[in-house]
Amino acid sequence: MANVPFSGIREIFEECDRLEDQGTDIVHLEIGRPDFDTPSPIKQGAIDALDRGDVHYTSNYGIQPLREELATKLEEENDIRYDPDDEIVVTCGATEAVFVTLLGIVEAGDEVLVPDPSWTYSAGIQLAGAEPVTYELDPQTGFQPDIDSLREAVSPETKLLIVNSPNNPTGGVLDEAHATEIRDFAVDNNLLVLSDEIYEKILYDDKTHQSLAALNAMRDRTVTINGFSKAYSMTGWRLGYLAAPAELVDPIIRARQYTSTCASSISQHAGVRAVGSGLHEPMVEAFERRRNRVSERIERIPGMTCPNPTGAFYAFPTLPEGYTDDREFVFSLLRESGVALVPGSVFGDAGKGRLRIAYSNSVERIDEAFDRLEHWL
Repeated sequence: MANVPFSGIREIFEECDRLEDQGTDIVHLEIGRPDFDTPSPIKQGAIDALDRGDVHYTSNYGIQPLREELATKLEEENDIRYDPDDEIVVTCGATEAVFVTLLGIVEAGDEVLVPDPSWTYSAGIQLAGAEPVTYELDPQTGFQPDIDSLREAVSPETKLLIVNSPNNPTGGVLDEAHATEIRDFAVDNNLLVLSDEIYEKILYDDKTHQSLAALNAMRDRTVTINGFSKAYSMTGWRLGYLAAPAELVDPIIRARQYTSTCASSISQHAGVRAVGSGLHEPMVEAFERRRNRVSERIERIPGMTCPNPTGAFYAFPTLPEGYTDDREFVFSLLRESGVALVPGSVFGDAGKGRLRIAYSNSVERIDEAFDRLEHWL
């Protein structure tokens, strides 16, 4: 455990709490959490479950109605067919889905290819006893995976490749050409793939989502991970899921039995109301307006450049002119101007000299943050 670092994002949260306790007004652009309330029909699903007394343990796989809804969703929206009985597992958020997948699939001596920059997959890999090995995302192509970097990183010990699209922290979206290259690379090297698609519904500029498991020769080697937190503003409900062929689910469900046992029964019944509802669409429209404003404000700051995000709700710009240390920049800005961002280095070596801006706040507060930033600079 000594080799597993504490979350750099949590460090920012704790400093925000300290400053807010002192009366400082903090503009939060560090939190990867939609600021909207959960839509009422989803809440009603939870209320109805409470009224019926659906308050007990469920199957380790999740309640049957939700698994059947997810199977229909995956077939109709992602063009992947899964058996709801033994190929879909409902989890306590996508984070647990990632963790139990790692526990079930990799072991000591294995290597796992992880995008750089990326969300904190490496800690889970280390807890599973394996070794994370990074590959690059290219900012010149909107943070598409660099296939040459993958070829350099793979080894005989490599067992699993992690892909995240839309991406946290960059807002990049995997395009069809790079998805095909990823498929060819995984097949040629006989790799399993963890495809983290938690932001799949948050897309802009007519982008489309590429589910890797839908590509030829990929279903049997891919674990697709998704959830409800981001699209439906259900972060506190702790509801996610994974889908994979039964032979991959078997070791994963064994790990799952000894972690949380099952997701909250109440949250699962609420999730049934969310799948296929379209309730995410107004939130995505709001995120797009915020994305546009963030991009406009970034362009006004000398030295700050950023590929235009096309998915999720993050921008990943370079530091302004004259600055090199992203951690020092973030903490100084937070303490002196009350604007909370995340240092890019939290997400890997490729993030050094960058910032993650989460536009999960109103346009008015985004403008307030950039006004303070410009004054501080």
